[in-house]
Amino acid sequence: MKNTSLPLYIFLSTLVFFIALPITMTQEVKPFMVYMRHPPGGMDSNTFQIAALSKVLGSEEAARKALVYHYTDVVSGFSAKLTPQQAQELKKVPEVTDVKPSEPYKLSDPFLQF
Repeated sequence: MKNTSLPLYIFLSTLVFFIALPITMTQEVKPFMVYMRHPPGGMDSNTFQIAALSKVLGSEEAARKALVYHYTDVVSGFSAKLTPQQAQELKKVPEVTDVKPSEPYKLSDPFLQF
């Protein structure tokens, strides 16, 4: 008697993969502003920010690819391209104080618009 469980397992695994693939691909990546605590004394701000982002994205390389800009002068933080789920996870990192979607703003004074 032939064992048919392996081909059936492969078929079902493949089916689940192709059903789940579009669900994970629908997570749209958007820019988010991430506000952070100031780094501990002597630590570089950029290194501190990349380390926090790596906790959610899984690697320093992925964090560097997602980063858009480092903010270090007035506020400590960065902007990064993230999915809404990643942004929620980043809020749980102790060094992070807030995560907000990055939105463009229009000037309200018509004389100041270019």
